Amino acid sequence: MKALLCLLGLAALTPIHGGIILGTNAIVNGDAESGVGSTDGSVVASIPGWSTLNGNFTVVQYGAAGGFPLSTDPGPADRGSNFFAGGPGTGLGSGDQFLDASNLAAQIDAGSVSFVLSAYLGGYLTQDDYAQLVVYFRDGSDTILNPAGFVLNGPNAAGRGDATGLFFVSANGAVPAGTRAIEFVLNARIVTGEYVDGYADDLSFVANTASAAPGAAPEPGTIGMIVIGGLAVAAGRRRALREIWVRPRAGNRN
Repeated sequence: MKALLCLLGLAALTPIHGGIILGTNAIVNGDAESGVGSTDGSVVASIPGWSTLNGNFTVVQYGAAGGFPLSTDPGPADRGSNFFAGGPGTGLGSGDQFLDASNLAAQIDAGSVSFVLSAYLGGYLTQDDYAQLVVYFRDGSDTILNPAGFVLNGPNAAGRGDATGLFFVSANGAVPAGTRAIEFVLNARIVTGEYVDGYADDLSFVANTASAAPGAAPEPGTIGMIVIGGLAVAAGRRRALREIWVRPRAGNRN
């Protein structure tokens, strides 16, 4: 009951998606295909499955005007029409969603639930703006069990070969005992330019128990990377800004 009340309280703030289905991607609208993408990088009215945490978190169409990734640039083979972006402005652009994990409480507390976290993350040409997918595991009292977060960092400009595009990133982990809800946070972080050019697509969190076959991450498209992040993240209120990183402006995004 305590965990249920906690989740009901969170539901007023951000989408709560119910129950872990083993072997299935638990992130809702992780491919940004639900809803309409912007044709010029502007902010869309809503992003199904997601709540905006900070800035101008948005969804953009491949090939949108202004130098955004094309359907022929590095990215998922099944990329569809849209991808996530940080949006216009000079601050952090981020969104989140919650997963109710209480249906696997017994297996989680026994330490038998593992997961594969993966995404295509990228940016724009020589600019070091990047995207970051973070997972927070929460107990029945809404306490974060991993304050630093389980982090996937996308490549900077050098890691992308100074190319515009999105590149595969993946890591494995275990769901901590006591977890009753899981928060997924997608951050787009700005370093230079007039737009938060951290891009993301095909976000995936696949859980399995020890008795099940390992969860399979999506196959890499152009470049395969394995990144297990440990970037320090504040552990305060869930709506607190999680480590804004903004450097002086350096010209236009194009």
